[in-house]
Amino acid sequence: MAVLIRKLKVINSQELGKNMRRITLQGNDLADFPENQESGYVKMRFPKNSDHEPTDTKKNFDLRSYTIRAFNLEKRELVLDFLLHGDSGPASKWASSAQIGDSIEIAGPGPAILAADAADWYLFVGDMTALPAIAVNLEKLSPESKGIALLEINSSEDKQDLKKPEGVEVKWIINSDPLTGCEDLIKALSCVEIKGVNPFAWVAGEFELLRFARKLLKHDKALPKDSLYLSCYWKIGEDDPGMKKAKAALILFDSIKNLFSFK
Repeated sequence: MAVLIRKLKVINSQELGKNMRRITLQGNDLADFPENQESGYVKMRFPKNSDHEPTDTKKNFDLRSYTIRAFNLEKRELVLDFLLHGDSGPASKWASSAQIGDSIEIAGPGPAILAADAADWYLFVGDMTALPAIAVNLEKLSPESKGIALLEINSSEDKQDLKKPEGVEVKWIINSDPLTGCEDLIKALSCVEIKGVNPFAWVAGEFELLRFARKLLKHDKALPKDSLYLSCYWKIGEDDPGMKKAKAALILFDSIKNLFSFK
């Protein structure tokens, strides 16, 4: 089946602290975009050669996944939050200079990734790449939910006013140079006491955070598969394809280790 490509225009752009920008896209191509897909993702299509109109083949585009922060079907508006990290990637480069009226193409959506609503305690852990998805999850929790969110940000100016249940504590962890690693975030995660009879853990961010979380939560704490969402969105020193290869290799090794009961 052919992938449905939607062409949209930028209608609004606003700063969310020092290192994140919220961009609102609009277009009639969103007329059949499904509702209630917040925390799912769309694939942004960035032409590799900006000097010429690319042919409609995948190899002529850089594809990047971005969390659906909000969607309004009546207004045909899609909201995405972008972490700004200079010109090191096509998405950040585009978001940094996007102007009202600029066009962009998207594909999707991919499935919504939400914490289980039957859990009695929640753990959210992530850096700024995961902040939009965690923010959606916090918004969708029931008012009586309890838990903790460990959120790594690049500066104190990146704190956001998150809509969340009163029983969910938010701890902001400042890391001014994420390219050196996420040791403080990992340390904070290692100190968390898992509570509840039926907890749920949602963790995403840099590759080493995924590696540590898999060991701690899946193996040491033995949380069941349906009580976990563990992923990585980037890897220090790697481009997007390199990150995906490293992620696949980690999961494959983990599966082989479990199969043969390696210690």
